[in-house]
Amino acid sequence: MPEKIGIIGLGLIGGSLAKAFEDAGLKIYGYDKSLDSISSAVECGIFEGLTDDMDEFLGFAPDLIYIAVPVNTAVEILQELGRKNVKTLITDACSTKTTICSEAGKLGLNFCGGHPIAGKEVSGFANSEAELLKGALHILTDGDETNVGFLKKLHEKIGMKVKVMDAEYHDEIFGVVSHFPHLISFALMELILKKDKNLLEYTGGGFKDFTRIAASDPVMWSDIFTDNSEHINNVIDEYIAILDDWKQQINKKEKSVLMKKIRHVSSARQCLYENI
Repeated sequence: MPEKIGIIGLGLIGGSLAKAFEDAGLKIYGYDKSLDSISSAVECGIFEGLTDDMDEFLGFAPDLIYIAVPVNTAVEILQELGRKNVKTLITDACSTKTTICSEAGKLGLNFCGGHPIAGKEVSGFANSEAELLKGALHILTDGDETNVGFLKKLHEKIGMKVKVMDAEYHDEIFGVVSHFPHLISFALMELILKKDKNLLEYTGGGFKDFTRIAASDPVMWSDIFTDNSEHINNVIDEYIAILDDWKQQINKKEKSVLMKKIRHVSSARQCLYENI
């Protein structure tokens, strides 16, 4: 188990990881280019060291470097660590895995991909909390057996459940169950704003639930959409075909068909979390 963890990126996830690891008795160091984030982290009082300088951060000599920034920025950080010939084990918290795992391999870094399945529609260190990660799923990808075992134990120590898969399969899965739902939520809000933003005065709980994630961070989600574009585009095509079928049944006023479709998906949704 590491004694010192260095976290790059002190936003919602980086901050939550820092708090969870500190609760588990580990020494935490932080790096962020944002002085506002560093100021919030200083006030929190859990860090052994904080900086906006990469050389100073590496001088903290962490046993594990944990990158918790949007994927395009994460790739740039990997390239910087590669230029500095860093040998420390590196993992990340990015929502897409193929690009970052491939880049780490090209750079010859000691790397194992990761993705904590946790979040909120709000961002920033001020919204971070250790409880966000307890009971949540953590995905590990494309690491050697030793690193996977090491990181599995580390994340289980903070109450997470760990699964291991390859990066490409990860991006296919989360393109469907995470990335596409965010896209639909953004698109629905766009539709309302395009038609008449005053319609928002009449929305109820269902609309608020459905569009909660439309308040998510623009930088992170534009990175995700562009990085996982192939899988997301495939899901868009499948979804359009399903919508077209719904449209046809509605136009034909096929109530029995509509009831059957709704009953099928409603039953599946009601049972969704029973065995988890």
